[in-house]
Amino acid sequence: MDKYGIDMELLSQTAPVLLGFGPATAAKICRLSNDAISDMCEKHPSRFAGAAIVSLLDVGTALDELDRTVGGLGFKCVTIATNQKGRGLDSRKFFPFYRKVAKYDVPIFLHPTHWGGYPPVGMKKGWRMMQIFGWPFDTTQAVWRLIFGGVLDEFPSLKLVTHHLGAMFPYFSERVSRNVKSFLQEGLKKPYVDYWSQIYGDTALDGTTAAYPCGFSYFGRERTLFGTDYPFGPEAGEGFMRDNLTGVRAMSIPEEDKRMILGANARKLLKLR
Repeated sequence: MDKYGIDMELLSQTAPVLLGFGPATAAKICRLSNDAISDMCEKHPSRFAGAAIVSLLDVGTALDELDRTVGGLGFKCVTIATNQKGRGLDSRKFFPFYRKVAKYDVPIFLHPTHWGGYPPVGMKKGWRMMQIFGWPFDTTQAVWRLIFGGVLDEFPSLKLVTHHLGAMFPYFSERVSRNVKSFLQEGLKKPYVDYWSQIYGDTALDGTTAAYPCGFSYFGRERTLFGTDYPFGPEAGEGFMRDNLTGVRAMSIPEEDKRMILGANARKLLKLR
């Protein structure tokens, strides 16, 4: 962090660590992860803030963990997987969770995970296609279902953070808009574009230079957040951290916009002092 000029980081767990586990074990993994994050934040309060992770396979334990971490330990965000063992995030089963998140007024970080694809795109037989292309798709379907499944209508104060700068949405924005206008808008309670005021994108793009201005033009100066993907990637995580930082700074946008991306937006969203 000191090497790259990063003052504070939001610590979070990744959703794929829960793959293959049942509700009880997944809940235990979440508790252990959150305890470790809390310990780091307690030891270095000026450098770290915490994002809790919960599994929605058992909504009751998820609500308890939300109370424990956000309500009790002061975590600033909550992470959930983009699908819950194949169940979409628009399931009414999850509405008590969204209701409590809205009460605490913390953002939800949507972390992609594997989904039930078909053999040509599998991890082993598809040369890691699921992790490379499947994860952004799963983020895309999660947001799609949260919009069209009525979750954002029911909870208009919810704030969502999408990994990989909105996944497929910025790149296919006009394709999306035309289909919504022609076939789907009547099923929504307000214009499709209005829902995006609740949705943010992080810049964890692994250094794909041309993608940063595309994502920034989609989310704008107030809903683009710097993300590192640390500690994943080359050089024990430094490669992605450096490349994502370089990608943001290389954009032809005002310096004030860069300052918002690199800190001000997160400070406001996470209510950091």
